[in-house]
Amino acid sequence: MRKVFGLILVLLLVLSLGSIVSAEETKAVPDTKTKPAPVEKVEPVAEKQGIPVVVVHSGDDVFGGTLALKLKESFRKSVLFTLAGKDTRSVRVNIESRSEFKDRPEIGSVYSVVWTFAESGEVVPFYLKQELGIITWRNVENAAAGLMNKTDKVAGEYKYLFD
Repeated sequence: MRKVFGLILVLLLVLSLGSIVSAEETKAVPDTKTKPAPVEKVEPVAEKQGIPVVVVHSGDDVFGGTLALKLKESFRKSVLFTLAGKDTRSVRVNIESRSEFKDRPEIGSVYSVVWTFAESGEVVPFYLKQELGIITWRNVENAAAGLMNKTDKVAGEYKYLFD
């Protein structure tokens, strides 16, 4: 009795799988005789609107490079800012960094940030603000967030330059 019940169960399972496969096959083939397949309209993605910013870093230390990369990453993810090319009207965040101690570069770095505004890469930029700081492996994320916040304040203060 158990063998018969097991065979019936297996037979039902095989039949149900066969009907599922045949149903999937019919779904995959569109019926072109009765109605044409609808064409999907691809709408262009709206370009991200925000304050155009260019981050420029010079220096050969690890912490300064990390700070510049974290800052660019934050600007890229933000809805307030757009990373721009050097040929566009933008706020420039110029970061200059050096190791705090040449013999022990893993301790920390000193950095200077100068915010400028330029109409394009061929025009002399206008000085807006500057700041000095020290970064270590512990505060790189916080320093990048602080510089992004200050960039927002600087751009807000000089927003008339974008009109």
